[in-house]
Amino acid sequence: MRNEEQWTDTAPTEEYLSLLQQGLHRIKEHEAELNNRYANNMAVFAEVMPHIYEAFQSYTPDNPFLYMEANGELNLFRKDVGVPFFSDEPRKQSQKKVLASLRSPNKTFLNLDKTDNHPSRHVFYSNKMMDVASAQAQGLAKQKSITQFVGSAVFFGIELGYQLEALLECREVKHLYLYERNLDCFYYSLFAIDWLPILEKCNRDGRTIYFSLGVNAEDFTDKYILQLAENGYFMAPETFLHVAYSSPENNQAIHYFKQHYVRQVMGWGFFDDALIGIAQGLRSLPNTRLARFKGRDELPKWVLDIPVFILGNGPSLDQGIELVKEVRDQVLVISCGSTINTLKKLGVTPDIHVDIERMKQTVDKFIFLDQDYLDQIWGLSVDVMHPEYFQYFKHSGMGLKPGEAITSLILQQARAQGDLEEYVQLNFCNPVVANLALSYVHLFGFNTVYYLGVDNGFKDKGSHHSIHSGYYKDGKESGFQSFQDASLIQREGNFGDVIYATNIMDTSRVQLESLTRLLKKRRGFNSYNLSDGAKIEGVEPLKPENLMILDPKIDHKAVIQLLDQCFFTEPPASVLKEAPETLISIEDFCKIAKLLQQGWDDTVTTREAVCDLLWSHHRRLFFLRASVHCHIHDLLIGSFTYSAFLIVKFIFAHEDEAEAVRRARKIFDVWCEFLDEMPSMLQQASDFIDKGNDHLITFYNG
Repeated sequence: MRNEEQWTDTAPTEEYLSLLQQGLHRIKEHEAELNNRYANNMAVFAEVMPHIYEAFQSYTPDNPFLYMEANGELNLFRKDVGVPFFSDEPRKQSQKKVLASLRSPNKTFLNLDKTDNHPSRHVFYSNKMMDVASAQAQGLAKQKSITQFVGSAVFFGIELGYQLEALLECREVKHLYLYERNLDCFYYSLFAIDWLPILEKCNRDGRTIYFSLGVNAEDFTDKYILQLAENGYFMAPETFLHVAYSSPENNQAIHYFKQHYVRQVMGWGFFDDALIGIAQGLRSLPNTRLARFKGRDELPKWVLDIPVFILGNGPSLDQGIELVKEVRDQVLVISCGSTINTLKKLGVTPDIHVDIERMKQTVDKFIFLDQDYLDQIWGLSVDVMHPEYFQYFKHSGMGLKPGEAITSLILQQARAQGDLEEYVQLNFCNPVVANLALSYVHLFGFNTVYYLGVDNGFKDKGSHHSIHSGYYKDGKESGFQSFQDASLIQREGNFGDVIYATNIMDTSRVQLESLTRLLKKRRGFNSYNLSDGAKIEGVEPLKPENLMILDPKIDHKAVIQLLDQCFFTEPPASVLKEAPETLISIEDFCKIAKLLQQGWDDTVTTREAVCDLLWSHHRRLFFLRASVHCHIHDLLIGSFTYSAFLIVKFIFAHEDEAEAVRRARKIFDVWCEFLDEMPSMLQQASDFIDKGNDHLITFYNG
């Protein structure tokens, strides 16, 4: 492409006016041919993708500067850069660009490391698979270019479709995702190329093609991730990324895609974790209340207008704690995780405390707190939480955590018994407690939120939490947790500078941004970030010293009572009376596990065959989501995804396709070993309560 860095908004120069005039004359000469191609393409889309047909049936392009080159191929003058998309040979130029991209590919990447001294069987078998992969890789040459078969590809920009044609002429693609913000480009592609062979090639034998047209960068990534859930997250870290052309919109989409990559490759869950969630959820249910939704009119407006402070335990909590004390009578305070111990030391009692991590270590921090202090606080969590959590609070509640087997069991059993209560799944509540806090804000309908200490990172590895927190003692790290050797990511700070974050901190920020976008669609919602941590897109930065709270004092106990009455109810009796083993349906689980062990026979000799097999297994699990066995999907999908990814990574990493596939079978065999062991673990489902260890009690300065 010529001179793409000259970002201007201009009409054709005199140099191109002559080209345009000649090109427009050629278009008139071939008008019947072009209109016929357009009509055929529209007929195809009307049949297979009617939403695209309807969107372009009466479409009028903004850019009229389409013309035909001497060889009969179409070109489009770009007003943004002041030059056409192509030289005088669009297809030839497109082929060169695609081939160059394939030789030096831009791909997504994920490297899983072994985890030592972890009690879960998922980690045991994952480590074993990684050991097998490492051993089997001996003697195999590394693959450098994009293989003949491509498991997954994302096109940033379709232009007139010539590059897409070029890719599909030389590569086979299983899952193809097309993003084009400029609707003119797609519209003109209906005249430039024949879409029928592309759609036929991408809609057979388990292949998919997904169009994302005219949407912004955020919506594209959100919709892409939803599509990944159908096609399988295990392909996400092995995806070819191709930029068809540069533009501010494409560059923004690529940037946002990369920034939010963690949403694709984290939070898959695993079998033991899901089983712990079932055991702990069923043990906790009788001792707490369950979140439900009755509508937005349940609370009086004055409650919704109360300012809410979400307090994290980051280093910037120290910079704003005096502000919290000053406005305490006028606001509702939610403490997140370990922040509660810090607040106790600083003389602040929150109204609500939230926790999400299911391990016993989460509740061990409460032993440092007086019961009188905890009795003043409403404890909220989710259905996977350790059962001891609800014993510490006089008043408590739990919501349903999406994607968890315990959530599916509760909903499935309740519906089967005719219970029509709208129990709440707290979307975007992962991966850390600040996310859960915002999910509850979303449920309750509050209009104004302030973040403090929700840093999602730090400026200095030695100052990663409040100095008053249990992470420090006498100004030095207590030994509970350190980030000195952590692998960190650089992110933009809320007030400038650079913030360093772990992957989980970065994922938390991304999830906060996603829910914030949803909340901002609600009239009157505002949020402010007082934290000197990572910038949260969509949340307005605000220095603590510049904040003025002029709201009246509130009756905190009355507000909490209203929230409890409106949004919580007793758990369904139909769930409480059943044993875990009965709810799980072990016999049906075994049948599905057996099916997942089948299919890898002597006919599986290519990368495509492996991907097709894994995709068929994924689809078998995916369809369980709409059945009475949706909890079996939730039990299996996490560990399946990790295992499938390790297999896919191996077969695409090595040049000798046949040998790589043959050796990858040994990784699949380890996954089958794990499937063989799972039923015996399910038989002991009631015992899967996390026993914890003494690490927090020993090192945390609570």
